[in-house]
Amino acid sequence: MRYTGLFCLGFLLPIASALGDWDPNVQTVTIQLANDHSGANANKCIPVDGKKYPVSSFWGNTALSQHGGIYATSGQLVAFKQNTACTIECPHGDLGFNSRKTWLSFAQGQVVNLQDAKVSCQEKK
Repeated sequence: MRYTGLFCLGFLLPIASALGDWDPNVQTVTIQLANDHSGANANKCIPVDGKKYPVSSFWGNTALSQHGGIYATSGQLVAFKQNTACTIECPHGDLGFNSRKTWLSFAQGQVVNLQDAKVSCQEKK
């Protein structure tokens, strides 16, 4: 039993430190990143607090992560409120999601490395 607790603690500490001061009581949205070339995809809950988070802190340990990068061709808002807006800032330009535009393609469907990208979500009034 002691080892299980230590394992969980060791697993959760890097995640908690990567997310910094994220309040777990804050509302979240679910974003799916997908790599249409490999078939890999992963859904992650993102805080709706207006802060910019490294994409790597959410998708860094998923099937999209390979050889030190996070490779995707598209993104989609999966679970959200009508007044939610999210942005992914990457070298290929900033891309935004909202209730009217729930899907986006990176670089015309080409695989891009989002390792250094940032993601943020906020409520629009």
